[in-house]
Amino acid sequence: MADESPRHAHGPLRRGTVVAVTLLLATHGAIGTAQPAATGEEARERAEALEVFRQGKLAYKAGDYDAALRLFQTAHGKYSKEPLIILALAKTLDQARNVETAQKYYRLFLDQAPLTADFGKDREATAARVRDIDKELAARPGVLKFKGLPSGAQLEVGGLAADVDAQGELKVPAGTYSVRVVMEKREPFERPAVAVGPGETKVIEVVLVAPVDATELPRDHKWTWAAGSAAAASLLTGGAFAVLAWQSQGAYSQKFEGDGQPSLTARATRKIDGNPCRIGFKVAETGEYECEPLLKEGRELKAERDERLKWMFVSLGAAATFGFVAIAAYSWAPVRRTTTPASAASDPPAPSVAVSAAPDGVTLLLRW
Repeated sequence: MADESPRHAHGPLRRGTVVAVTLLLATHGAIGTAQPAATGEEARERAEALEVFRQGKLAYKAGDYDAALRLFQTAHGKYSKEPLIILALAKTLDQARNVETAQKYYRLFLDQAPLTADFGKDREATAARVRDIDKELAARPGVLKFKGLPSGAQLEVGGLAADVDAQGELKVPAGTYSVRVVMEKREPFERPAVAVGPGETKVIEVVLVAPVDATELPRDHKWTWAAGSAAAASLLTGGAFAVLAWQSQGAYSQKFEGDGQPSLTARATRKIDGNPCRIGFKVAETGEYECEPLLKEGRELKAERDERLKWMFVSLGAAATFGFVAIAAYSWAPVRRTTTPASAASDPPAPSVAVSAAPDGVTLLLRW
């Protein structure tokens, strides 16, 4: 069963190509030794496959290798257990330089061919060809194909400057490479580890974006507005307490001197013309201190004025604090996130400030 099918020819299968080759299975008897006798449906399928196989041999001998390949593929599709059909298909693919697919069928032949003397030489030759193809495939370079690589960009592969061909491809030995693309006024494009195998084409999409000036990005100033509003509200509250304190001081000044004595307009309450009140002097007839009602009113006016001054300073201090917070929030405001209308509708409301002022105090409510 010695035969020599083509293994090292180059170029596509073309009608008329002169190749010194003799396929396996020149006779029906040789075919019959490939597999044990089959019965029933399997026997019918095998017979049909062998008939197509014989047609493929005739096309092969006539130099119509494309037709031979199609017929061998059809025969294998009808009956995939016949080693001789598998080997003929592998050799035809090998001649067409489709070595990857040929390698697949060579290995399939070695798996299915019986370990008999009839197939001994074919198994040896096939095993040798498989080893040759393994070496050939391992020596094939990989291809890095760059898409979107603009003209003028500088390419580095594995830390070295590199140039691509007109198709944007660069052939490299199989391995793992770092890729870096730089271009003026663009952010660098980097891939730290791109692995490419023998004969493999790895596509790399290059995207070079313009640098972004962080100072020009839209900022989210909701906290700036919140702190600014609180500062403004505190300032208004402090102003309101300042007005109230001034009113209390005016009412006190109308009735009392700076030393706490009632003024001339209020001294008549002592009922002693022209004489000042004797502070701390108790009137024997009434048991009360002189001018006590008036002095009590003065103490109340003074306490009211002092309370209002206290809240004025508290409010102004809060205004200053919120002012500093507003400045800080403005300086470190985060970049505004864009939202779709649907998501925007579900966003929480921005922080709000509510301030209420009263003569006896101030209420500041922050809500978010």
